[in-house]
Amino acid sequence: MTKPLKESKQSIGKNSDSEVESLINEALDFNCEYSDNLPAVLKKLNISLAFTSYQAGRLMLVRSDGESIDVNFKSFPRPMGLSVTDEGITLGIFTQIINFQREDGLLTQLKQPLASIEQDITAPRIKTKDDENNNDVSDKSFVELTPEQLVAQKKQQEKIEAYQEKLFAPVDEKVDACFITRSAHYSGMINIHDIDWGDEGLWAVNSSFSCLCTIEPNSSFVPRWKPHFISELVPEDRCHLNGMALKDGKPAYVTTFSTYDKSGLWRKGAKFNGTLMDVESNSIVVEELTMPHSPRWHENKVYFCNSGHGQICSYEPQQKTTEVLAEVPGFTRGMDFYGHIMFAGLSKVRQGDVSMPAPISLKHDETHSGIWLFDTEDKNEAGQMKEIGYIKFTGNVDQIYDVAVLPDCSFPELIEPNHPRMRNHFCHPELTDG
Repeated sequence: MTKPLKESKQSIGKNSDSEVESLINEALDFNCEYSDNLPAVLKKLNISLAFTSYQAGRLMLVRSDGESIDVNFKSFPRPMGLSVTDEGITLGIFTQIINFQREDGLLTQLKQPLASIEQDITAPRIKTKDDENNNDVSDKSFVELTPEQLVAQKKQQEKIEAYQEKLFAPVDEKVDACFITRSAHYSGMINIHDIDWGDEGLWAVNSSFSCLCTIEPNSSFVPRWKPHFISELVPEDRCHLNGMALKDGKPAYVTTFSTYDKSGLWRKGAKFNGTLMDVESNSIVVEELTMPHSPRWHENKVYFCNSGHGQICSYEPQQKTTEVLAEVPGFTRGMDFYGHIMFAGLSKVRQGDVSMPAPISLKHDETHSGIWLFDTEDKNEAGQMKEIGYIKFTGNVDQIYDVAVLPDCSFPELIEPNHPRMRNHFCHPELTDG
């Protein structure tokens, strides 16, 4: 895995959950390039990757057959935090948190064509009087179209029909895991960022209210912790609390952009003063960071992104020392591990609504969006983690928020809430006597 990195290019197939999205996708470029060792690495480890791009409105799955990479994407409004367990995937989006259950028992059914709703005994149609009236050709409420409009209408109809045909087609024979929509919680727009499952359920970073919260069905959210410098729970995104690391099932560290206690002031500050905080002591352990994100507890220390500098860092709590482990040509955000391999997200530097540009914009003429692989146990000549692979997006995927490893599968499929297969792909326990 330490051989010289070569590059391959890949066109990414389309897969969305609505006819409108199908048409929009044709104007978007989701192509990528990747190091030639990446397909073999993922296949040998029997893992795949999931990541979110709120800018592109996609949850993406990086899949491998050992020879090439396939990136499969699903459309969601503002997808952000990801959490993966043996049971499935949890995704935070604009106003919801969605759970996708892993149900590999559905693989055989997924690899068969889906019957139309008219032929599906589980979803019989009831013909209404309105349906009959719609077949009345005497209806005069139509607009005469020009020849050019008729041609455009025909082309659009052909695209919709082709998209519908693809939705009902069998999934790729290489698919080896199924994640299907199981439940959703409506939180409202709490500007959800990192999420993770702990001993007390699902924890979420609630950036709007500057707090950590848990998710329970009878509330939008349950506030559980806030930084000591935040005086009240109001939806004003006062310090831009964004990242969270769990340790032993409990929140242990968070990142913030600032220590302000006033609405949106972190966007207008005269200097960068991001923090890494210890949750238990409610104290700042590292300060003067630049737009930090994605703290993760691993190998008895906290890894985090000093994003505005394009850095990946670590904090060792016993020695209270901070180390820069890597510097890359991108805004670092999103991180996960598989053993000693780190998967770190990179985003292109964007023109944001903050008063000062990220320092990384002054370091590089060009920044990249993708996922970079590092070996945490091997260092290069500069004393930083050795880069061992990457996938880089060359089109319209500019921003990556979160990255997660999907274990025990190299070519997964995810069935989103609006997919027609949701109507008859059932999962349930056996009926017990009595």
